Amino acid sequence: MPSANPAFPEADVLFLDCGNSRCKYRLGEQSGFWLDLETALAAIDQWQPAQVLIATVSAFGARLQSALEAKGRHKVSMMAVRNGWHGVQIAYPDPACYGIDRWLTLIAVRSWQQNVVIVDAGTALTIDALDAAGHHGGGYIVPGLALMRRALVNDTFSLPDVAASQSKAPGHNTVDAIANGAVLTLSAAVTAAVTEFGLTPCRLVWTGGDAPVLASLTHPPGEQMSDLVIAGMKQLYKDAAYMESLG
Repeated sequence: MPSANPAFPEADVLFLDCGNSRCKYRLGEQSGFWLDLETALAAIDQWQPAQVLIATVSAFGARLQSALEAKGRHKVSMMAVRNGWHGVQIAYPDPACYGIDRWLTLIAVRSWQQNVVIVDAGTALTIDALDAAGHHGGGYIVPGLALMRRALVNDTFSLPDVAASQSKAPGHNTVDAIANGAVLTLSAAVTAAVTEFGLTPCRLVWTGGDAPVLASLTHPPGEQMSDLVIAGMKQLYKDAAYMESLG
C-alpha cells in the first residue's frame, strides 16, 4: 500500500498540468489556466503555495520550473513516470519515453479496477487503454482538432482560416468541410481505437479541452472527467514514497 504522509496539506500545494497550449492550475478551490509565463509567475508570487508540483510535456512547463527555482521561494517538484507504481504496468519497453500526462491519467483511473479507454483531447489527441488488472494496452497519438485544421489550412494553397466546429455533418462549403472533417476524423478514430483495444466491457473516459465537443459524438458515447491529469497528481502527492522518489 502507498504510504500517505504528505509534507504539506493538499490545499497548500499548487498542482500544474502544463500542456502545449496552456498550463492548468489547481490550488485548493482555485482552478483555471495560464497562457503565458508572466501571468503564471505573478499569480504564484501572490498565492505563495507551500509546494509546487509540475507535470509538463511542454517548453512552457520547463521555463516555469526554471523561473521558480531561480526565485528560490517555493519547493518545486517535477512529476516523473514510475513504472509499476500503484499497479500500473506501462506497455512501452522504455517507460521513460511515455508521456507524464498520459501516465497520470492511468494513475487517476487505476483504482476503478475496470477496463478503461482514456482520451485526452488537447493539442494532440491521445488514446490509451488500461485493463482491470492495471496493464496498459498501448495507445495512439494523433493531431487534435485545432492542429488538424491548422495543418490543412497552412499547408494547402489559398484556403481560408477555419473556426472550430461541433458537427460531423458533411460540409456544404470548404470551411465547414474542413472543420467538420476534423471532428469526423477524431470521433471515428476513437471509436476504432476502442475496437482495436478489444476490452469488453469497457469504460470510455474523456478529458482535455476538446472533450465537450467530441465525447458525445463517439460510439459508444464517453463520459467526461475534467482535470484527470491533476487528479492523478493528487493521488501521487498522498504517496510519500513516490514524492521521495522525485528527490
